Amino acid sequence: MRKIVLFRISSKGYPKVKVEGINKYDSLNNLMEIFKDWEVICVADNCDEALVSRLKSEYHFSEFIETKLGNPGSFWKLYEIALDIARDDDIFYFAEDDYLHLPDASPAILEGLQYFDYVTLYDHPDKYKLSRVPLNPYAKANKFSESSEVVEGLTQWWRTSNSTTMTLAMTGKVLREDADIWSITKTAKKDLDFDNFCVITKQNLLLKSRFFKQIPRRIKFWLRPKRYLGICIPGLSLHLEQAYLRKRDVIRFNMPCQKIFQKGN
Repeated sequence: MRKIVLFRISSKGYPKVKVEGINKYDSLNNLMEIFKDWEVICVADNCDEALVSRLKSEYHFSEFIETKLGNPGSFWKLYEIALDIARDDDIFYFAEDDYLHLPDASPAILEGLQYFDYVTLYDHPDKYKLSRVPLNPYAKANKFSESSEVVEGLTQWWRTSNSTTMTLAMTGKVLREDADIWSITKTAKKDLDFDNFCVITKQNLLLKSRFFKQIPRRIKFWLRPKRYLGICIPGLSLHLEQAYLRKRDVIRFNMPCQKIFQKGN
């Protein structure tokens, strides 16, 4: 079994307000430390010369590829690389350049994939109705959160979820079997993570235009087995988007940004 991190980094990105005091290098340094016994393949997409130079001189990647494909396209580039080498029991972790991980993240991925087809270490605040952030559509229908099933693992508690970001793990077997579903990212203009997972995990169709647009893909992959996405609770990774940052995560991840909560956030 090979354990491979498929890492994407860019000088450009979607216009999100990120946490002050933590940059892409902090995120990458953390990734390389936590996953130090994994191979790391890096795609540098639309990176400026300074970033490329530093990546080449300061970091050791098993492969380093420069692209100008955009966010979905660079994800698919890594997917294609993985397809060329994947064996059934290999573990692949797609990682973006704006996450932090806690020390137990690496073994947790291996544990989670014993139960689920896909695993994320990021416990999304938008899946909880009391989170005071824009809610996931499936969380809105319930009193406290999206509907979940809970698994007691050997070292972590896990729950099922309807979707996650493009930072996620899967086995080589699932990666190959679901390649045609994820191939939509090859030509997509924006991330389709939520919509794709609605198809993969066979979520109930909601009466909204966004979900009506999913119908052709739901029909196309109707006969595919339902996949399960697992999230460890509490999360062992953190997305560095300020809008979704929780005070307790600032403490858990020992982040230098407590000031953003001084006004009661």
